[in-house]
Amino acid sequence: MNIRHFVLTAAGEIREFSTEQAALIAAGANRLPEFADQRLRYLQVTLEDTSETEMRIQTAGASIRFDAEGKMAEASPPADHENISRFEHDACVQWALKDIPATALTFH
Repeated sequence: MNIRHFVLTAAGEIREFSTEQAALIAAGANRLPEFADQRLRYLQVTLEDTSETEMRIQTAGASIRFDAEGKMAEASPPADHENISRFEHDACVQWALKDIPATALTFH
């Protein structure tokens, strides 16, 4: 199982964090001053091999709030105006799949 973590900014940027970085951010042990006093959208993409020829892809979105120091202060379901667009969702999924050879995948 491979879990990828993406933060989507109001400026249209998509930033990926490793699982280790995401855990430190969620625990409040890692500051991101560039996100201070902001509420951003988060997308988690989970890739799981179910067989040699199939992969399950699951996604989950949230809204995350950072305090004045850039520490994550809250995670909650996104409000209606914070929804992740289909384009942003697909871009994150495609980025998560970028290292997997296309010949190894079967699409259903």
